[in-house]
Amino acid sequence: MAEGGMRKRGGGGQTASTVVDDHHPDDEEDSKPLLDGDTGGGKGHAVSGAGLTAYRGMIVEQAGKYWSMAQEKMKDVDMGPVYQYWSALRDWLSEGPEMARKNLPDSVTAYFPLPKTPELTPEQEERLIAFIEKNVGIPYTHEEHFDELMELWNLSFPNSEHKPEQSDREWKRLGFQGDNPATDFRAAGVLPVRCLSHFAQMYPDKYQEVLKRSHGTCVEDSFPFACAAINLSHLLTDAMKLKNHSEPPNTDPAAAHMRAMFGLMLEHDANAFQELVCIVFMALDDEWVRTHATYMTFPIVLKTIREKTHSALRHPSSNSCAAFARRMNVNLYGAVSEP
Repeated sequence: MAEGGMRKRGGGGQTASTVVDDHHPDDEEDSKPLLDGDTGGGKGHAVSGAGLTAYRGMIVEQAGKYWSMAQEKMKDVDMGPVYQYWSALRDWLSEGPEMARKNLPDSVTAYFPLPKTPELTPEQEERLIAFIEKNVGIPYTHEEHFDELMELWNLSFPNSEHKPEQSDREWKRLGFQGDNPATDFRAAGVLPVRCLSHFAQMYPDKYQEVLKRSHGTCVEDSFPFACAAINLSHLLTDAMKLKNHSEPPNTDPAAAHMRAMFGLMLEHDANAFQELVCIVFMALDDEWVRTHATYMTFPIVLKTIREKTHSALRHPSSNSCAAFARRMNVNLYGAVSEP
């Protein structure tokens, strides 16, 4: 008995094949293809493309419905603890190599050397010292710097007819905590004002975009714009331990490395520090959007940016602002070649 039929002897000694038709009506349904392009379980049935298109459309539609349902449910989930735990884990991972260097024998840590710190030329050293003496640790006072602050206001709100006084509630529009901006500048001095003015002058569209987003639709989804700039300026000066000569020198090797990388940047751009603040500010804005952060989770965003900034400044390739921007995944310059 052969599959699908049987053989019988024909005349003339020839072998003839006779197929026994065991067709059943129920088999018609089984012979239909499941999808366009399918052979119906190997039965060789040709099909058109309309069925597959319809099936794909159904799958896409269902996936869209499930995605919308998931988004609705996520709105009620408090992501703050998630970001907090993730930040703590990232802290632990980032500090691991440094802890190993401090606690393990030299014979082991030799296999995990720090990046080689570039040696600055005397001219580069002088340029770095000149920047520090002119900008770092200079206290903000209305008597000396209010004109610079008003220039920042005009750059931020060019169509505003109101010109705030030294103490005015309108300063909160720019992201200060109180009516008197001088109280917010105590930690970082006048440098953040100059950095924000540079940002507004050099990249007005990006500046206005970040400023507008900082206002949000309510207090909960807003962040303090000016205070963010103050924090970021302090973040950079503290990371590199940029101090006046009147203060004790810092011998932290990681800070020395970042300071040397900054010295190389200054050789190509006298406004390198202001550029770094622009880059870090845009990275903060990207993180704010990516994590759907709120006013309450803003400190977590700042902490994430601090870690990312330290890592980028320590990288051996960050010898220019453009290279640093790429390490921070910030598109400030577009496709540019490094000097």
